[in-house]
Amino acid sequence: MAPKIKKAIQDFLENLTERDFKKFCQALVDRSEKPRIATSRVEGKDFLDVTNVIVITFGEAEALDVVIELLAECKINATDLESKTRKRPKAFLDNGDPAFPRTSSGELETEPSREALKIVADQKQAKASGNGGNVKKPEEVEADAKAHVRAEGGNPSHEWLVLSRFIIQFGKYKGQTFKWLLENHVGYAVYVVATHQDERKWNREDQSPLMVHKDFLTQYSIAYAEVLKEVKLYPAGGQPSTASSSRPAQGKQKTSWKKKSFTPYNRY
Repeated sequence: MAPKIKKAIQDFLENLTERDFKKFCQALVDRSEKPRIATSRVEGKDFLDVTNVIVITFGEAEALDVVIELLAECKINATDLESKTRKRPKAFLDNGDPAFPRTSSGELETEPSREALKIVADQKQAKASGNGGNVKKPEEVEADAKAHVRAEGGNPSHEWLVLSRFIIQFGKYKGQTFKWLLENHVGYAVYVVATHQDERKWNREDQSPLMVHKDFLTQYSIAYAEVLKEVKLYPAGGQPSTASSSRPAQGKQKTSWKKKSFTPYNRY
């Protein structure tokens, strides 16, 4: 790690109040993503020791991101640290909202894009070759999404942005993000959400990785008024509706997704 970054972390932690430093250390040991840090490695230690533990544990690429993410969780302003060290672009405009496809008349396009059609063809070939994989646990999907956001230069503590980067774990678009799905095949998202909601009516207790993953996709998708309307119009046991009259303006409805909580169904 560049000495400048390690020194900047040391200086920042040194200048925290005793209360904020304790909050930060507690958040560090409570962090659920791997690699984890044991309480004994930071308990009673000063800012120099804690910085060394962080750098040794997370390595060159991740230490700064982890520190800034934990400071955000603790509601500690990290602007000074970021201004001295951040290699990300100053402006990251993506907030997790999809750019919905439109028909020539401006309506929501529910048919697959050319990119989506190509991916379906590739997926069929991969399936024929025996390439598959298990559904990841929710914690793993979230960790991958945060890494995706970091790689793009975004803020991994931005919950909606992270949710938009959840990787689909099933079906013909497995490997694409939630956001990508709403930008490339709204009709498929509507189908998945509508059928999942119907299944949840009879199976509310299932917390298997696949069901929880579809809970998250549902929560992301129906946050947008146009998608929610399509879901409501979806005929039980039928094909996705193409009704498009009197559509509401694009907009995200309020949700209460909170990270490290993997039972979102009870909140929508």
